[in-house]
Amino acid sequence: MAEYHKMMHMEEIEPDALDEYLSINEENSINQLDIIHLFGKEKLETIQESLSKATGLAFITVDFKGDPITSATSFSRYCEKVRNNPEAMERCKSSDAFGSIQAAVTQKTNVYFCPCGLLEVAIPIIVRGHYLGGFIGGQIQCNDAPESVSRLSSVMHSAKADEAVAEYRPLLEEIPFYSYEKFLDIANLVFLVINQLSENEVSQHLQEDILKKRMKKLQVLNHSYAKEITQINRRIMELEMQSNQYELLDMLTSLLNLTIIEEADRTNELLSTYIDYIKYKYTEKSTFVHISGELEHAERYLIFQKKKTGERLEYSIQVPKELHMQKMPSDILMPFIQNAFYNGIMLKKEGGEITVTGYMHSGNMFLEINDTGPGLTEEELDIKYEAYKDKHEGYYIKMGMEYAKEKMKRLFGKEYGIITENYRNKGSKSILLWPEHYEERTE
Repeated sequence: MAEYHKMMHMEEIEPDALDEYLSINEENSINQLDIIHLFGKEKLETIQESLSKATGLAFITVDFKGDPITSATSFSRYCEKVRNNPEAMERCKSSDAFGSIQAAVTQKTNVYFCPCGLLEVAIPIIVRGHYLGGFIGGQIQCNDAPESVSRLSSVMHSAKADEAVAEYRPLLEEIPFYSYEKFLDIANLVFLVINQLSENEVSQHLQEDILKKRMKKLQVLNHSYAKEITQINRRIMELEMQSNQYELLDMLTSLLNLTIIEEADRTNELLSTYIDYIKYKYTEKSTFVHISGELEHAERYLIFQKKKTGERLEYSIQVPKELHMQKMPSDILMPFIQNAFYNGIMLKKEGGEITVTGYMHSGNMFLEINDTGPGLTEEELDIKYEAYKDKHEGYYIKMGMEYAKEKMKRLFGKEYGIITENYRNKGSKSILLWPEHYEERTE
């Protein structure tokens, strides 16, 4: 009933005043968010699992009060045994709460030794100044931590708890040692990426919330608003393309792995590239953009994938400098770059090459994306996409390519657009074609 009255209130708002109404309610939406509603318990546990596989650390997520809200991931046998003891469990919960509260107050990672002497970190999740909760990670041994690191055994001493868990001390031999510097690098990187991921989730949540409210309003308007409804639907499609959690998690895992096997400066360089990629991807762009911006965005993506796959991927971008300031429709190049990588290069054990070329001919602009993959037919790709619908990168790639083709026809007509060609065992080619001269207009 409350939802009905809320909707009716919206219907009384004049169309010109709708944006002001929505902006007022944006802050309310942020205030009402919590970490469970933002991510969902299942997604949080998926992130925990990815983090654990990449770092070797145990993880659990707590709410803003410090109470656990997910199942534990990769807890050591020692910690599982300890937490099975009621008195020891209370001390462990107090330790988690202490770590998360300290992280919330300082709004940065809080590294400390738990009452059992294991090194842990509380990583706050902060979105637009709001502390939503945190990740508690660690359960490792460390011999070189500075004296300034908190040791909770001194403030949470319990003789009964110590006596109860004494028999489990031999299990500590199963727990690995980390250097303090390595542990801190991992913690700081997780903080950076997890908060970027949270910000993306909030932006997505707010945009979807606004769009839902707009749609409710538009449902009761007359047919003169049909054009606006079409525009809103296109925006929803773009948002779905952007909400690719699988790509983010995949890249997150790769970043964390790099902190273990590479020097910090190389990891920072790659992270900077990825952040630039994310910023460009989620920035609202005009209908037409310079070719140079789309090429830079594509190269960031290819740089990241090459770091991840090594010698399996080679790429080259061969577009003359004089074409870089020419305009092209936004968001039509990347889906075909991603398709060349996932459905071309990654399907061959030995990998292959992606080549992007550009040229002008007879008053028309051309961008070609070639790969040396297996050259799957359209029917084979459709079967592959259907198998992974709603749960795989391929689903969003297909959506992006379909959107790009529809956008080109909408802007330039049937004589222009995108042509795809597949050559069995020799690769595939996508050709983007549009006129050199045209009248720029919004969609």
